[in-house]
Amino acid sequence: MEEIRIVCESISKPLNVLARPNLSLSEIVTAGAQRISVGGALTWVAVTAMINEAEKMRGDGDFPLDVPASFKRWPGST
Repeated sequence: MEEIRIVCESISKPLNVLARPNLSLSEIVTAGAQRISVGGALTWVAVTAMINEAEKMRGDGDFPLDVPASFKRWPGST
């Protein structure tokens, strides 16, 4: 947090900070960052979900390919 604060105080442009599991949104904002990136983390969330479903298919011999209800309600989806 201290490093983010120091960098923010020493530059005139907004600082982009890479989100980390040990830093909360409020901590990053309090330190002065105005932009937060998740980088490639969402890709790994998706890959993990894919692996979990593939392992279920292999283990159960079934195809649990239901789209979660929460995704069906995604804004703008049909």
